[in-house]
Amino acid sequence: MTAGLVLLALLAMAALVTGCSRSWSNFSQYPGFNDYYIKNPRSTQAATAAEQALLQRFRPRLFLDQDAEGPISFYADYIAQGSLSAADGTLLSRQVDSPLLNQYKASPEVVFRHQPESRPVNPQAFGRVDYDQHPSLGRLSFLTYHFVFRSSGIVAGLPGWQSLLLPLAGDPDDWHQLDHYTAATLVLDPQSQPLALMLQQHNNLRSYVLGVDLPTPDNFSVRLVAAKRSNELYPWHPGIKEHPVVRFLNPDTLPYLVTGNPKPWVAGYDLTEAVREAEYELAFIPPDDAFYSFAGFLGERRRLPGRDGPPGADYNSRPAFKRPLVQLVAFNWQEEDQQQMHALLQFFQNTDLEQPPFKRLLQLFERKLAARQATKVDAESASNP
Repeated sequence: MTAGLVLLALLAMAALVTGCSRSWSNFSQYPGFNDYYIKNPRSTQAATAAEQALLQRFRPRLFLDQDAEGPISFYADYIAQGSLSAADGTLLSRQVDSPLLNQYKASPEVVFRHQPESRPVNPQAFGRVDYDQHPSLGRLSFLTYHFVFRSSGIVAGLPGWQSLLLPLAGDPDDWHQLDHYTAATLVLDPQSQPLALMLQQHNNLRSYVLGVDLPTPDNFSVRLVAAKRSNELYPWHPGIKEHPVVRFLNPDTLPYLVTGNPKPWVAGYDLTEAVREAEYELAFIPPDDAFYSFAGFLGERRRLPGRDGPPGADYNSRPAFKRPLVQLVAFNWQEEDQQQMHALLQFFQNTDLEQPPFKRLLQLFERKLAARQATKVDAESASNP
């Protein structure tokens, strides 16, 4: 393979295996974010006592593979170990903490560079609660748990030639600094009962209706497993499992995820195996904190596209898909469900929530809810003959 072909292959694979850092420009500057947050300003208040109680009650269990470091504390283990620099490289501080990071959170070109030290970590997840209105169900509560990993590696399941080439471009275990898009959202109905699970997987979101797409856990504590190297979250399962990966969910890649075809030239898989459970504490910060809202780079900048550190955790999807109800209804795709696939393909072309594509997605979601209710009725009848 010539040097040019090697470079082309590396760039193609980089496009696949990138975690959630998108390009050399900062994703926080994607058109539409500014307007979205003007219309939907971030709250300055952390979760209330009642919300914290809900977050504690439904906190998920997280499982890891044997070699994973596991979650860390964003401020105590990550931000406290590094330096903050201006766009021109001028050092701002080697002693970075929450107040300083928040001071610069609106600056899209400021860069934090993590410089890890050998010391014990403090496993932690940030919890928050958001709300949205479903047309028939009423107000839904979205309990989101953000786990933080020191770095994001490339997907572990790659064909042999890709596995050989990728180390030429960077450390497979440290593709970019910081992984905080590893988020799980438990959706509660108006009676505060679990309705659905939403997971951030690479640059994409996916929802599962509990009782239909996934079993409803007996104690309402969902079990998750983090993928080897990439940290992406998947529903718990026994043994080792492969999960097809695409960098972005769009009209070109959705058919592959749903049907398996057409398979991309460069394809890979996340590998998950729940070997050990991670211990962690819950912490609560306002949604306008730099963890969520930082417009700059929360990890060092690197030469290859996709290896830069990400912005704040709120910049996890295009502005058109930020509304919680949209994420729940639109991204409820499942393998072999071509009805949902075609409805989502139409929605990609027209994201106006008042137009037929989104209304069709709402109809399909209503069918899921009806199937869920029928399953519950059948289960109750079986237990009370």
